[in-house]
Amino acid sequence: MKKYDIALFDLDGTLSESGEGILDCVRMIFRDMNRPLPDESSLAAFIGPPMYDSLRRCGFDHEDAQKGVAIYKSHFISHGIYKNKVYDGIPELLRKLRDNGVRLGVASTKYQKFTDRIIGMLGLSEYFDITGGCNAINGEAEGGGEIRRTKTDVMNYVIRSMKKSDSDRVVMIGDTRYDAEGACAVGCDFIGCLFGYGSREEMISRYTCGTPVFVDSPAEIAGHIV
Repeated sequence: MKKYDIALFDLDGTLSESGEGILDCVRMIFRDMNRPLPDESSLAAFIGPPMYDSLRRCGFDHEDAQKGVAIYKSHFISHGIYKNKVYDGIPELLRKLRDNGVRLGVASTKYQKFTDRIIGMLGLSEYFDITGGCNAINGEAEGGGEIRRTKTDVMNYVIRSMKKSDSDRVVMIGDTRYDAEGACAVGCDFIGCLFGYGSREEMISRYTCGTPVFVDSPAEIAGHIV
């Protein structure tokens, strides 16, 4: 008997190795806006959270953060998006989960259109019931509806869209504290991916509603779900 009915996957650092493309585009923001480039450890923190939030944490005011997001999107769509690579073992993992009756969704804080495109580029669309990303544009929801800006917003949207019942058991699979926080906020279990961009310590510190499970490779994930 499977342990979970629904498995939600983060994108960056969980399904795909994407850091190179993301950070290249982040560097372009600072270059184009004539701002001093943060050190490498500060740049690494841009992988995971919404770009607007990361820029605000770096001292950008609201207007400049919006300009920075626009610059990022321009560079990302022109070249950064093509530097995504699916982790070894992910297609096999997703196929096994689907074959065992687990319903799958993507819950990413990446812009919705980028999330959809990357999942398609990686050849993973066939495995997922729904692909969820952020839809906030200048404080409004692109296309109308509820704004999805945080990991919790996206997770709730994906779970609702999958028509979860009270009896369904849900698990979130991710690699950063934002994934752990989101899992706690929606009340589901959490599997932390140590092959991604976050750390065990930060995920433990943010998953305060239980004990997370950790894996060193995609191949280990299936055993914790089915």
